[in-house]
Amino acid sequence: MREELLQERQKRFSTKDQSVVNAKDLKKSFGEKQVLNGLDFYLNDAENVVILGKSGSGKSVFIKCIVGLLKPDEGKLQLWGKDVNEMGPKDWEQIRRKIGFLFQGGALYDSMSVRENMEFPVKRQLQEVSQSELNEMVEEALDSVGLLDAIDKMPAELSGGMQKRMSLARTLILKPEIILYDEPTTGLDPVTSREISLLIREMQEKHKISSIIITHDMPCARITSDRMYVLKEGKFTAEGTFETLQNTDDKWVKDFFI
Repeated sequence: MREELLQERQKRFSTKDQSVVNAKDLKKSFGEKQVLNGLDFYLNDAENVVILGKSGSGKSVFIKCIVGLLKPDEGKLQLWGKDVNEMGPKDWEQIRRKIGFLFQGGALYDSMSVRENMEFPVKRQLQEVSQSELNEMVEEALDSVGLLDAIDKMPAELSGGMQKRMSLARTLILKPEIILYDEPTTGLDPVTSREISLLIREMQEKHKISSIIITHDMPCARITSDRMYVLKEGKFTAEGTFETLQNTDDKWVKDFFI
């Protein structure tokens, strides 16, 4: 059954016809250091893509280009068919509303309750939302990750896994079309890591979200990925399903799976 599902996913995500992110020959340098060196990439609608790469290989730089925190030096980067180099401030404002970012450390506000943490991005982005609408949005997002009972707790009262769930709920509350995950299982025990990985897959299937997942956690990569890329020396040198890359003859790629 698993093999049939994998084959179906591979068939579904084997073309660029429905890509929401598309990069071609992308380059980015900092002084004399070339970080991205002709990177090609695509992410389809409702697809999960995992990016593997050693520390400092450029994974975070690529993600920052996608959200407009960095501007590529050369090449083409398109989001929903729009070239980022042609976007103005208003374009980026609209694009960023469609992209959620799950930070490695969670980036929760310690002085705010779970409810207040959840309300914060909504109040910043949607000023005309009524309190009753806001309450409904908060409760719906927390319920989707199984944290509704923790709505009035403080972040310090939550376990590491619960904090990750809360961070995901806060990302989901604005209903993004893309979520960028930066090491979503870092610092968690194996059982909790698996729970978060399964939750990422569940959110994709339930909300039809496209996701880019940066991780060194191979069980997480196996559970969450439809396709995977391996970043080396500023380029993606391998691309395919978890099983395809796991069985490759390329020793450099295979070392990630040991």
